[in-house]
Amino acid sequence: MEGTLGEESVHAGPIGRNHEKDRNLPLKTGRSPPYVAFMSNCYLCGCALEDHINESTANHFEHIIPQAIGGQLTVRDILCKACGGHERLGGKIDKPFSDMFRLITDRIDMRRDRKTEPVPLKAKLRLLDDGSEFEVHLMEDVLSAQKPHFRVDHERKRVQVFANKKVAKDYKRKVERGLVQSGKIDDTYVVEVVSDMAQHPEFFGTLEIPFKLDNKTFEAGFAKMAIEFALSQGVPFQALSHLVNRADLTINSEGTLLPYYPIFKPEEVIEYLRTSLDENFMSHSLVLFSQRQIQEDGTETKQLYCFVELFGTFQHFVRLNDHYVGDNIDPITYSQKIINEQFIPVDMTKLRPKEVMIYMNELGMSLADIQDKSDEEARKMVQRKYDSQNRYVFDYAKNTKRIVDRILLDSILNSKEVITGMAPEIVYHFYRDPDTDDFHILYFRSRFIKGRGMYSIIPAIEELYAGERGKFHAYTSMKFHELEAFINSNSKRPKKK
Repeated sequence: MEGTLGEESVHAGPIGRNHEKDRNLPLKTGRSPPYVAFMSNCYLCGCALEDHINESTANHFEHIIPQAIGGQLTVRDILCKACGGHERLGGKIDKPFSDMFRLITDRIDMRRDRKTEPVPLKAKLRLLDDGSEFEVHLMEDVLSAQKPHFRVDHERKRVQVFANKKVAKDYKRKVERGLVQSGKIDDTYVVEVVSDMAQHPEFFGTLEIPFKLDNKTFEAGFAKMAIEFALSQGVPFQALSHLVNRADLTINSEGTLLPYYPIFKPEEVIEYLRTSLDENFMSHSLVLFSQRQIQEDGTETKQLYCFVELFGTFQHFVRLNDHYVGDNIDPITYSQKIINEQFIPVDMTKLRPKEVMIYMNELGMSLADIQDKSDEEARKMVQRKYDSQNRYVFDYAKNTKRIVDRILLDSILNSKEVITGMAPEIVYHFYRDPDTDDFHILYFRSRFIKGRGMYSIIPAIEELYAGERGKFHAYTSMKFHELEAFINSNSKRPKKK
């Protein structure tokens, strides 16, 4: 139910205003020092986080977004080594959660902080010419048979041996010897090994890779990321303690997730044009925010949420606290690209002043940063900032502005009536004052305009999800098609032979 001022509903009241400047996290990823949350105890087990106590309670460098899916954001002083390890959260949540996305991570050239051992992905190859099927493994762009087998083609006098490279040589010898001894083939037959079906044109077909979504694991993975991101930003553990079961050393994630849906038309336009407009589509994002709402008796309640988006596709709100009493939180964001990028070195000493200024702007530097510096000192300063930057982390608000401005510009240049008609809504949704170019993300995936009021998107999504589940299925299907199209056009580069 959507409420207005005075109606009785915690989730339905008008949004309270707290227009602090939108904040995007500074660069603290990769090999940079991790975030320090200044907690004295592990949030899961409660043990003191002091390195000298013993090895199990030693401070742990925690990847908030799992490293196995390309996450780079790290934090310390929230989790001990034992709780972050394989026996607890690392093995019980992070690994099964990350494994669900191997359909994606095994098919893209993804940046990782550290090397991980590749694991074969089970799939089914269906040939287009005759419909025959093969049970295969996909690993590091190699398509091989799950189990060694062979087939004899007497018409072509050919034996094909299907096996991965590790066992192919011995298996070929065994097959050839057995067939000759049994009289099924003679020395006029050719025995060939097929260890990578992707390299043979005759095995052209469709690859079916099952995407298994375990709801409990999915919920737990999203909730864990949201909890740790909130803790890294100074949200007190007491505000999140109901989500942690210290007795069982688990996360209480049931019922915390709500799928995102673009209730507001401008946001629907953004999502449906996303892959063509967003150069950072293949990315992970975290957005922590609170919402204030007014009750009938004039009292105020506040909710704490974290919006989590993985691979530009899986979008969910995590409900962290329905009665949050901490400081108001306007969007605190973290965003990072996933696909490996080639680093292009730049020598600031060889650039013209205007070109150096362009790089300064991109790095978030202003003239005030170099006002007391000589030209040589200023260029060295910009050079250090450029060389030390993490090129995978990007500004969530600036990226959103780039998308919105491209939509508005395109509607003007190409006279697209559908978009032109909602231009005032788009402007009001993202610009406090268009004349001063004061862009903000306070309402994005958080509030929407209806009439003259501003409403929370959360209860509207909950109501829609309860009554019109089909809309969510259609939206999810669209996002999956976007993702599949992106992967097909940006797959891993072929290996050099």
